[in-house]
Amino acid sequence: MNQTEEINTEGSRILVVDDDEVIRKLLRRVLERSGFVVDEAGSGEGAIECIESNEPDLILLDVVMDGIDGFNTCRKIKQMPSLKEVPIVFVTGRSDTSSIVEGLDAGGCDYITKPINRHEALARIRNHLKMRVLMRFQRDFIDGLKKANFAKNRIIGMASHDLRNPLASIRGLSEFLAESGPLNEDQIEIIETIQSTSSSMLHLVDELLDLSVIESGEEHSEAEPCQLCEVVSSSLNIYQFTANKKSIKLELEDRGMPDLLMLDKTQFRRLMDNLLSNAVKYSPFGSFIRVVAEHVDGVLKIAIEDEGPGIPEDEMHKLFTDFGKTSVQPTGNETSTGLGLAICKKIAESHRGRVYAENREDRSGARFTIELDTNLLAVRV
Repeated sequence: MNQTEEINTEGSRILVVDDDEVIRKLLRRVLERSGFVVDEAGSGEGAIECIESNEPDLILLDVVMDGIDGFNTCRKIKQMPSLKEVPIVFVTGRSDTSSIVEGLDAGGCDYITKPINRHEALARIRNHLKMRVLMRFQRDFIDGLKKANFAKNRIIGMASHDLRNPLASIRGLSEFLAESGPLNEDQIEIIETIQSTSSSMLHLVDELLDLSVIESGEEHSEAEPCQLCEVVSSSLNIYQFTANKKSIKLELEDRGMPDLLMLDKTQFRRLMDNLLSNAVKYSPFGSFIRVVAEHVDGVLKIAIEDEGPGIPEDEMHKLFTDFGKTSVQPTGNETSTGLGLAICKKIAESHRGRVYAENREDRSGARFTIELDTNLLAVRV
């Protein structure tokens, strides 16, 4: 048995709107015998008055009536906030395509033709009532998920914030111990392990805190006019120091970046930093990382190209997901939380752009590209 068959629609309130009293009485008899509660109205105006007293679960609405017709009545009903999801089924003698299309455009979900077939009418009515219940279940489920996700983000944010200071203290104290006096080899190894582990944990905590703040919506984007080249170059200069440890060369190839864009400078810098950090982490010693920026037809692309092993095609779906990791390993024993690219995706989307990955065709390596519509980010004078 499927889910819709398990839903009991008995007791649902149905409003019958028709200027023909015989039709109304016929429908009332059929519906009440099937366990429904029935209200009647002889006009569109009467239907609106009736709705104000008793909100229906479904409306059977005649098309041709004195006063406002069925289509205009439907439009007025759909403007009522509480009735937007109430199914409206037209009962009409018209079966031409234009009338059906006009009814659906007005907000109706179905139609029943006159003369009314009792079995067909009941089947359609029950189906729409069941679908409305399912939609309500779905909405409640989504609302529950949103609340749970918000609570999760708050818990992660609080835990990350509370863990950050102790971890920073552990790392600082280990550095103090390393400089406090002569140490034997075992002591040096222990201190280096403490430093390495605390640094990795602090990095994880920072990324968890970043992700929870972004997902919770508590970090509001503060766009301001930014010199794009300055932001990109600054990030490159910082990561060149990290790249030097692996004899990796970073280079910017500017093919025409726009001068000023409305960006959240802190977030966009974080986006660049994460992508450059990722490129350095998976690049072999002595390799080359190139950042190519070009602006064509209002679209800015900033591509970070490395000479690493690339990304297995069957693992591409793991990128940009929370804690998503591929089988590719860092080349210098660096650690990965699996959160950096997920943060990149959210920052790019907050700038109404996107970030994506692909393997290079010209040689081995991967290319991560930021793509932005500069028409949306232009500085208005």
